[in-house]
Amino acid sequence: MKHDLAKHFDYHIWANRQVFERLKSLPEDLFKTEIKSVFPSVSAVIIHMCVTDSLWLDIITGGGYEETKALAVRRNEELKEANIEKLIAFFEDTAAKYQAFLEGLDNLDLPLAVEHPALGRRETTVAELMNHVINHGTYHRGNISAMLRQMGYSSVPTDYAYYLWK
Repeated sequence: MKHDLAKHFDYHIWANRQVFERLKSLPEDLFKTEIKSVFPSVSAVIIHMCVTDSLWLDIITGGGYEETKALAVRRNEELKEANIEKLIAFFEDTAAKYQAFLEGLDNLDLPLAVEHPALGRRETTVAELMNHVINHGTYHRGNISAMLRQMGYSSVPTDYAYYLWK
């Protein structure tokens, strides 16, 4: 299980890097261009992805939901004007923390109780929440791809098969 999850998290990192490289190759103003879509801008999606990854890491490593949510609100505020380079640095820092956490963990099926204000209490595991983080990234990379198309640009392939054949 640990091997598979670590590999899937490596895919998450790889796929986000693919998107970041594509965004850096596009006109700089496109990143914050407001459009009518799922998010108001590509920048807003990236900020959401980065902050949410950090939020779940805080929860997985023992932070309470309410205190972690407050920290996420502060991070969101700090990043709202960030350029792509600053967001990449934030993502890379969070990814390194995840990797260090995973390397130091012997049992990914450790029980974890999470109290969510809207969803209630859930008995889960580190593995289940890691799968959520990976799936969440896939979902939002799809949003970015659609938004880029809406603005007349292509995205990059980030399907898992592309990762396997890289």
